[in-house]
Amino acid sequence: MLSYPRFFGTIKPELMRGSDADLGVLLDARMRAVWPRKLECPLGGRLLAISPHPDDEVIGCGGLLALHSGKAEIRIVNVYNGDGGGELPEGPWRNDEGYRARLVEARSRELDAAAADLQASDVLRFGVSDCDGTPGAGEVRKLRELLLSWRPDVVLLPWFLDKHPHHRLTNRLLADAADGLSFMVLGYEVWGLLPPNAVVDISGVLDRKLSMVRHYVSQLRTVDYAGYVSGLARARAFHHPVNELRTGAVEAYLALPVADYCELVRRIPPPGET
Repeated sequence: MLSYPRFFGTIKPELMRGSDADLGVLLDARMRAVWPRKLECPLGGRLLAISPHPDDEVIGCGGLLALHSGKAEIRIVNVYNGDGGGELPEGPWRNDEGYRARLVEARSRELDAAAADLQASDVLRFGVSDCDGTPGAGEVRKLRELLLSWRPDVVLLPWFLDKHPHHRLTNRLLADAADGLSFMVLGYEVWGLLPPNAVVDISGVLDRKLSMVRHYVSQLRTVDYAGYVSGLARARAFHHPVNELRTGAVEAYLALPVADYCELVRRIPPPGET
């Protein structure tokens, strides 16, 4: 019975929520994705990867970031501290203060290792709790200050209809922080497949991307993210061929100017609202 979508809600009910507004925005996004364009790297000199949780940045856009490593300045913003997901060697996740604090430390080290592989110049952590936190005015102010002072050419984050509620709230955070600014946004996919209007050939750096994913040992104990990343990249290469015989690896994106991207974000009700 778990093979049917209506039963999936018994496992992760938050991933099954939707709304009429979601459908309208999805249709608009699909209209922009009729003929996906192959992007050529580098896309700019300053790339900001917004990672809701430590690991999203390499799962979703690790290949594109690897292609820019050493060729552009990369910064990472981590919104949630990761205390609500994964598993430590001592045993499965449990909701006690000590376990969650140790998990935050482990995931922070994992993010630092991935950032070092990317030669990222900075990792900015907002420290919002997975379990009982929500990005607010303070996080909006911090992100806007970074956007104004650093002026990234490209901002990457999970696309606005990705199924994880924290990913959607991260999009609201960007929309609130980016008012009046100008840059390109590339939405990437983690918990939900997007309608791509842009693709990137990561065939030459897929192994490097997988190596970065494997830094996140605490997450791999609960989900085979390495298998997911490899399978998705190869499936995308079949549907959006960049090599002969539809081989290789591809990352898919929804790429829009920030004003257009955030206009769609504002049409989506926050998680928990309809």
